[in-house]
Order: sequence, then structure tokens, then C-alpha cells
Amino acid sequence: MPTPVPPCPDTPNCERVQRTFEAAPQRVYRAALAALADLNPISCETDPDNRSAQAVYRVAFVFNDDVHIAVRPSDKGGSTLHIRSASRVGYSDLGVNERRVRRFFRALAHHF
Repeated sequence: MPTPVPPCPDTPNCERVQRTFEAAPQRVYRAALAALADLNPISCETDPDNRSAQAVYRVAFVFNDDVHIAVRPSDKGGSTLHIRSASRVGYSDLGVNERRVRRFFRALAHHF
């Protein structure tokens, strides 16, 4: 089965993580959308039927980073949330995407 978010390239400007939750997929998806919004994207496209979303974040008023999320039912019940945060250009992002993913999970915790 293909991955629900794109793989990262072989550069340090991308962070891709998955976490499993005991909550139902729809509940995790709603909380994930709220967490994305908390991080103030410049745009966000959602696909409720596939429980996925793509958001764009501006960095240093110049660069855009893309964040993809997808929530899938877990094999053991509950849900698995997949997130990928990546720079569109450059090689290194000085840890920006890794920090964004950590902030996303902190924001997500507030919406459960």
C-alpha cells in the first residue's frame, strides 16, 4: 500500500513522522486540522473523504514550506496520523521543519 504522505528527499530540509492514537480516525483528523490552523498557514486544502490535508507555511517572509497530513485507521484499532513537513527549495532548513512537526504535535494535544 502506498504511503499516505510523500517520502522525504535525501536532504535535511524535510521531516516525516507517524504516530498512532487510540482515538477514531475522524476525531484525530478534526484535531489535526485544528492543530494545522493553530500554526497559521497561508493556505490549507482539506480532503475530508480521505482524511488528509495540505497546508503551506511562509518562512522568513520569503520561503514556502509544505505540510501534508493523513489519518488512517490503525491495524490495532484507533488511528495513525502521518505528517510530512518540507521546504520547497534549498538543502538545509536549520531545523525549521522538525520544529514545526514538534509544534504541530503540541497543538494537537490541546485539541483532544
